[in-house]
Amino acid sequence: MLSYKEVKNRIHIILDKPAWHDRASVRIHLTLGFIILVNTIAIILYTVRPIAENYGNILKIVINICMFVFVCEYILRIWSCTDTKNPVHMITDRIKYAFHVYLFIDLISILPVFIPFLFPQDIMLFRLLRLASIFKLGRFTQYSDSLVQLRRVLRRKKEIFVIMLFFLVFIILFSSTIMYVVENPAQPDKFSSIPASLWWAVMTVTTVGYGDIVPVTSAGKMIAGIITITGVLVLALPSAIMAAGFMEERERHKKKISLEYSQEEIRLLMQKLNSLQKNGHITTDEYEQILMLITLNKTVD
Repeated sequence: MLSYKEVKNRIHIILDKPAWHDRASVRIHLTLGFIILVNTIAIILYTVRPIAENYGNILKIVINICMFVFVCEYILRIWSCTDTKNPVHMITDRIKYAFHVYLFIDLISILPVFIPFLFPQDIMLFRLLRLASIFKLGRFTQYSDSLVQLRRVLRRKKEIFVIMLFFLVFIILFSSTIMYVVENPAQPDKFSSIPASLWWAVMTVTTVGYGDIVPVTSAGKMIAGIITITGVLVLALPSAIMAAGFMEERERHKKKISLEYSQEEIRLLMQKLNSLQKNGHITTDEYEQILMLITLNKTVD
């Protein structure tokens, strides 16, 4: 029979560090994913008035059951996150753990359970927080190798993306300013100010083009065409950078795998290395240097 500490560690491993060869971890996470999906569908359907009128009570029961599971999950995560016996560390460790991104999302997703008691009249806040449970699906992205590589690409290319973002903001502000100057005399109601022209600039630069506001002057049309082409080029660059970065990360991952030694290969290398040193074929310094290289290769990130 498992001890109290072993049960706590087991729950923490299942919920926070699942191994895909562990059947219990897989089943629990698949069940949680299914419950999150059911809760999301129920919340979405509840916003459809005819469905809410006819099946509102059933949907409420489903949502409440899902919320109960989420509350239990959150409590178990907080309870099992530390095994220290120091009362102060028990509190501080749990507070630090609770401020992790996914735990913060979990906390927000269960707040609708307590909102009716704290703010019984605030229906808008209740609905808004209820929709927050949808973001719990994001927890499962951390188990995808492709998404892990994508996060690495974003970290490596963050400076380029920041520059692109500033450039995009500059183009939007410049476009709204110049269109205000050119189109305001002809359409004072639509291009009434630079802030009012921002809507047109955003829609044009992003190539959405709703068509509710369009230039009517020749100069305005020519400038709008140039801005549209510029927007296409600017928005295409991040996609190209992402694709190139993703390919680089793939190649880096392949090289890392090809350089890593298996445990059996390391054992054979060590045997050969020891034999060479004993027979006097390599010096002690050479032995230590080769051993260091093998160790670095084994632990390379």
